[in-house]
Amino acid sequence: MLPTPSLFTPQLGGEVKATYEFAVHGGAVGDIPLDLDLPANAVVYDGLIDVVTDPTSGGAATVALKLEGAADLLAATAIASVTGQLDTIPDNAAANAVKTTANRTLTVTVATAALTAGKINIFLKYYLSD
Repeated sequence: MLPTPSLFTPQLGGEVKATYEFAVHGGAVGDIPLDLDLPANAVVYDGLIDVVTDPTSGGAATVALKLEGAADLLAATAIASVTGQLDTIPDNAAANAVKTTANRTLTVTVATAALTAGKINIFLKYYLSD
């Protein structure tokens, strides 16, 4: 008896999680790479940011998230507004999707002043394309 053909297709993408944690990554002004790489041609179409511990700073710090370009997942946001759950720019609308042109690392960008605390989980949904 032959096996029934499967409707399963090769890996099309997935859901991933990355975490920024001050105790692990520090909070210096600049780009802080996280432990999440997406391959070339990944189309990020949706995301959610869950702020576990509100970030703090001795100044007026901002936080942005980028994958392919400058702040393409979260525009620079004052830390007073980085609390609770936040939407990413890719919001399940094709016009806001972000497509990687090469292997990319998710990066937190801290500007204006260093962070002194904070923990943020970032959840992304993506498809693989050509």
